[in-house]
Amino acid sequence: MSPARLYRILHPETTDGAARIFRGVHHAMVGIGIGIMFADSVAPWRRVCGPLLDLGFGLVCAFFCAEYGLRFAAAAGAPGAEHRGAGRARLAWAASPGGLFDLLGVFPALLDPLFGPYRAGFFALVWALKPIRYAAGLKRLGRVLTHSAEALLSVLLGFGIVLVIAASLAYLVERQIQPRAFGSIPAALWWAIATLTTTGYGDVVPQTVVGRILAGIVMVTGILVFALWAGILASGYGEESRRREFLRIWQIVHDVPFFCDVGTAVIAEVAQLLRPRDVPAGAVVFHRGERGERMYFIASGEVEIRLAPQPVRLGVGQFFGELALLTGAPRTATVVAVRPSTLLALDLVDFHELMARRPELARIIRAEAERRLAAPEVPEG
Repeated sequence: MSPARLYRILHPETTDGAARIFRGVHHAMVGIGIGIMFADSVAPWRRVCGPLLDLGFGLVCAFFCAEYGLRFAAAAGAPGAEHRGAGRARLAWAASPGGLFDLLGVFPALLDPLFGPYRAGFFALVWALKPIRYAAGLKRLGRVLTHSAEALLSVLLGFGIVLVIAASLAYLVERQIQPRAFGSIPAALWWAIATLTTTGYGDVVPQTVVGRILAGIVMVTGILVFALWAGILASGYGEESRRREFLRIWQIVHDVPFFCDVGTAVIAEVAQLLRPRDVPAGAVVFHRGERGERMYFIASGEVEIRLAPQPVRLGVGQFFGELALLTGAPRTATVVAVRPSTLLALDLVDFHELMARRPELARIIRAEAERRLAAPEVPEG
């Protein structure tokens, strides 16, 4: 197998059968390894099933050693590796964060002969982090943290300032009454952390009136600080999701032949106006004779346009329902989803507004209308 093919199989975003099988085996091995680690820590289970646990641990270690070797070999097939040479590409991967992390996942296998699987099992905690490579949501969260780092660090600085002030004031107010809990500022920091995070363990409670007022202020301040953190993360995650969705929709619109000559600026405007709609298999998108108020682009799935004598099926990247926007005529066919589909809808009002702003798009629409209306049987897309 060529390194390029091996690289595609191991890449997290590949969707072919071989890649899905590998991911399934990979995730199963992670689950088995963690289960063995847990079972190995229970003494009665260890006494009864020790040999079986050792065998399972060895198999999991062997799989992750093999995975490291495969990824090392596949590095020569990564995009751009041909310019550096196979050897340098593999060494670059081995020194990368992903390569070092995969090497860390091999450590239990290396330590097993020296210390036995019981101690090596602690290192198998690394296996619990291996599925992160396949978690798109966690990658998105990482980008959110990177983009919002300045705002998050500013709030963290405020948190630290409030923490120091709270501990210092608690020390001044409570040190005479509770010298054990508030006898020093470092000792008062435990109470300040528990109060500012609104955890409130109750093991240390202010006794003076001033101390309790201070505790109330610190708790409310803690709520505000964490609300700021949550707001920053929610805003950043929303922006990242909208960006990804816009790029996905933009690519779909770009691949539609109808928009192939309008330019990237028009495609960007169209992508901002589209609205996703999930349609289950067998659902009717619209009926023949209905008034048309929007057209649809197929983001995923497949639809069937029921025409006589032969129905027409459309797949990802194709569009339908545009005649209602071009001519204002009723629907000429019924459209049904063959498989669960995601459709991107463009309303009539938005479409005409876009035409008014983009004369070049209006010219393309008029030409398309003349071509489709001249056809003997014009489908809805």
